[in-house]
Amino acid sequence: MRTLTLKMPAELSDWLEKQARALDRSKSEIAREALRAQRNRENAQNVVARAGELVGKFASGKKDSSHKKNLKGFGAWKRS
Repeated sequence: MRTLTLKMPAELSDWLEKQARALDRSKSEIAREALRAQRNRENAQNVVARAGELVGKFASGKKDSSHKKNLKGFGAWKRS
């Protein structure tokens, strides 16, 4: 694993220290988890950005579930 050294404001450093103690984890673990979460958020946003104007533009061809008449029998259990 590679090493990263960074500078941070005192209040962020204090928060990280408290979190590490409270969670019984290393500061590095918490930082790695935060970086992974940020990467995942960016990946999710990129998918929407790539789809651009297409998002929500086309109908699925399925009935609109927002109207109760289209939900008739939904969730009903059928015996075999």
